[in-house]
Amino acid sequence: MIVSISSFLLFLNSDNTKSCGPYYDENPFLYGLFEPTIIKDDSLSAFFLSPSFFSDYSQKRLLNPEVDNIKEWKDYFNNKYTSEDLSNIIYRSSPEDIKILIASKLNNTYSIIPKHLAKSNITKDFIAGKYSEAFKYLIFAKECEPQVTDNRKDAWSELIRDTTAMTELLEKGKLFYQETTDKYLKERYAYQCVRLAHYKKDFNLTIKLFDDLFNSLNFRSIIYYWALSHKAGAIRSLGDITYSSYLFSIIFDKCLSRRLIASQNFKSLDASLLYETLDYCKDNHERTAVWFLHAYLTNDFGSMKKLYALEPNSAYLEILLTRAIDKLENDIYEYWNRDNRTNWSNQFIRLDYPNFYSFVISCAKKENTLRPYFWYYAAGYLSLLRQDYDSMKENFTSAKRLTTNDEPEYNNRIKILEILAKVDAQKIIDENFESNILKDTKWVLDLKKYNSDDAFSWMMKRFSEKYYKQQDTAKAQMCLGFRLGKGDYPETVSPIDYRSNPGRAPLDKIIRFVESDYNRTAFDKYLIENFIYTKKDLYEIRGTLLLSKYDFENALLWNFSNIKNDLFLLPADPFQMNLNDCHDCDATVLTTKLYTKHSFAKRMLELENEIKSTSKNRAENYFLLANAYYNITYFGNSWMIIDFYRSHYSSDYDPNYLDCSKAEEYYLKAITASNDKDFQARCIFMAAKCEQNRFYIDKGFFQSRDYYYYYSDCEPNPQIKQENYRMYFKNLKDNYSKTQFYKQALKECKYFNYFVTNK
Repeated sequence: MIVSISSFLLFLNSDNTKSCGPYYDENPFLYGLFEPTIIKDDSLSAFFLSPSFFSDYSQKRLLNPEVDNIKEWKDYFNNKYTSEDLSNIIYRSSPEDIKILIASKLNNTYSIIPKHLAKSNITKDFIAGKYSEAFKYLIFAKECEPQVTDNRKDAWSELIRDTTAMTELLEKGKLFYQETTDKYLKERYAYQCVRLAHYKKDFNLTIKLFDDLFNSLNFRSIIYYWALSHKAGAIRSLGDITYSSYLFSIIFDKCLSRRLIASQNFKSLDASLLYETLDYCKDNHERTAVWFLHAYLTNDFGSMKKLYALEPNSAYLEILLTRAIDKLENDIYEYWNRDNRTNWSNQFIRLDYPNFYSFVISCAKKENTLRPYFWYYAAGYLSLLRQDYDSMKENFTSAKRLTTNDEPEYNNRIKILEILAKVDAQKIIDENFESNILKDTKWVLDLKKYNSDDAFSWMMKRFSEKYYKQQDTAKAQMCLGFRLGKGDYPETVSPIDYRSNPGRAPLDKIIRFVESDYNRTAFDKYLIENFIYTKKDLYEIRGTLLLSKYDFENALLWNFSNIKNDLFLLPADPFQMNLNDCHDCDATVLTTKLYTKHSFAKRMLELENEIKSTSKNRAENYFLLANAYYNITYFGNSWMIIDFYRSHYSSDYDPNYLDCSKAEEYYLKAITASNDKDFQARCIFMAAKCEQNRFYIDKGFFQSRDYYYYYSDCEPNPQIKQENYRMYFKNLKDNYSKTQFYKQALKECKYFNYFVTNK
């Protein structure tokens, strides 16, 4: 059955709102198997679908204005100077540096020349008086520079323009334009004049200067288009959106070093304004640039069809096709929702994309696009998403038939998708299928190219879904937790799952699968060898879950005493008590015995047995147990004994992780077992900490993230008194005010001090 995918009308959603910002980031959040870099045209790679709409793609060599400009200067000087030397004087030198050069020329000395210019052949020729006209222009350009660049001290400062100085420079530039007979320099003087007028915000003058100074030259280098971008900006500032957009489309198409600026200044237009812009176009090729930019900035499917009708072999079409497929993939499988509950196949099935596929396959079959094999490849991939495997095979066969020798990678890309199709199409995963697919599975993992890691993750995801359907939860977990490479773990498996979702992640079943050698297949071994957790890791997870239930005896049976990891040694003494919770403080005073989870469990059993067997030190032992039960909660210094991570923003905790009642119970037992008033005061204070923590939990302050904002207008939350969460503070104040500990608590605990002084 052919399954369609989603309405094509929204395929090209603009990506200008998806960047995290404000810093540049070229790493897209988009997830998918259709890698846009399959297109090797670097002049258009900045226009792949990406959330980083404002990334600094100008550093890409083909789009870099500096690279373009230096190339023209090298040609002008007949390659006499290196790109580095030219860049140093044009882009790396300040106006002050140029003044020093002029002084050096007058004095015929090199002693004061800036270091980055001292050894340059350009400097030597300048001082010797060679290329005087060219250096005259470079000096003028440096004089203009402060008036046409961003001179703000920071992003919050106001941009300052000296319009008087700009007017003087403009007149000077026009004079130099008239004086020189060098067409190359004349064009550049014209550019400086047009730019000055634009930044002066004299938009009519900008347009007039461009028309007067450039039209008489009959000479077009990149500078012509650089100046044209200023004219287009001036026209837009005067309110003519359609003509300015037309000019920006020309600049986009003709001048790579202004391609980014042009795309950012082309305005998204409604239908009537779009056709007004198209009316300015002189031929079909000019129209393709307008349609491309319109499609790039909007979600209009008609743009792609129109572009194909005008110029089927346009490179712009390939970019729009990759953007469409990348957007489709992102809609199917949102980056931020990649969890082990997402059913990929069902998402593919429910989407409806018939118009898109029909358009792509019709273009492919006509074989009149720039690279017909690319269109067949895209059609094959869409067929896979539609789960139309026969069409997929047919399209991939055509792609391989037409692929040129200089792009052999298509064969590997197609092989990846064909392997995925095998897994996707298989109804039941049995030993025979596992045996047949193992070699292909290893090949995809080992390839490390062409998004093969994403493809492998997709394949493991499909395996896991099918295993879950077959009730083979152990293998399903193995697939979800497959390790892609050294240190490269997927985020689909977590120790938390084994506690919070035991039906989907049955730990005991997984351990039995890992331990058993009976009838283990090659595929089983492959999963076990590459699972994120080793057998020892699983033992520690099992032991930790038992510790969280206070089942210390059975926890020790899992033999995790020699497991080495980041939390092998506890960072603090779990039997230590402090007035104020301070994990870092506890860690700094840890100078004696270092505990592990294993030695902690042994010590807990020893203390319990001592209490049962003898009355000696009973109060102290109760106190040590109480400290331990407190410290293994969220609030204590050894929370990692019973859980795997600590976050104030999560509610996915073991119930005991936030519960201080066990600690409170043992502090009260310690009180009854002792006659020492100071010791009793200490225990009552600790019980008060448990009581206060219970208030945060019971009243929802912890979940609402108000735990750290207990004070409001410099006063504690009144509820804590009103609702009897201060019983132990009252007991401490009423019955233990003469103890030494009372004085210490009054001094060190702001909560207790406030309670006593404001009762």
